[in-house]
Amino acid sequence: MPDANTEYRESFKVYRHDGDAFGRLKPAALLRYAQQVAMQNAWNAGLTDEVYAQTHTAYVLAKLAVRFARQPRVDETLTLRTRPEKAFHAVNKRITHVYDAAGAEAALIDSRWVVIDTEKRTILRRHPEGFEGPWADKVDVELPMKMEKYAPEDCERVGERTAVYSCCDLNGHLNNTRYIDMLFDALPLASLRGSTVRDLLVFYHKEVPLGGCFTLFRKQTGEGRWYFNGQREGHACFEAAVTLAPAEGGAADAR
Repeated sequence: MPDANTEYRESFKVYRHDGDAFGRLKPAALLRYAQQVAMQNAWNAGLTDEVYAQTHTAYVLAKLAVRFARQPRVDETLTLRTRPEKAFHAVNKRITHVYDAAGAEAALIDSRWVVIDTEKRTILRRHPEGFEGPWADKVDVELPMKMEKYAPEDCERVGERTAVYSCCDLNGHLNNTRYIDMLFDALPLASLRGSTVRDLLVFYHKEVPLGGCFTLFRKQTGEGRWYFNGQREGHACFEAAVTLAPAEGGAADAR
């Protein structure tokens, strides 16, 4: 059984402002719940804002995979159970299970976090002293983290995106969940009607600071499958892959 000191649970009601036009929970909103429980888990273990300020560090997300058994709907109550693993090659794996009111798993989130030096903006290969955190020795759950990649010239350009005030967080850069909002905004509405999200994979390569911009590219790679690439200053700041599947009830789900 998991050590209670390495695990944290919290329940959330899916407020209607977190739902999409079809009554489903937006994927980015779910990830904001997951971000909150990760922060609270670390906070309970003593990794507070004061500790980060004293050590000039911050946790940032490097990779993220989500697998939906089903996409939750507005007004549901969800319980998130999160458990992080000790750092391996500077990376902490964190597994978060998302359960509905009946106790069935609606989604599984596999996130990989790194500690950065906030002054040098570099990844720390060794964590500061006293930075033990609520880490389990091993969490025997993970999702695939391989992505088929494409060059921007092989993709369709879908415009510029800016790290505006409302999209940035305490670290002064575009929050990791806001990339997901942006890429779903860039999906054709026809592909979202009558569909549900099955898989989401995101690689975060380089931060986009407050006021910074990037160019977004997309490519349809198969039925219900899309690849995204955000280009900033000649380099990818993030890449993502989304898989959609027909929703139960098909077009009727689109209202």
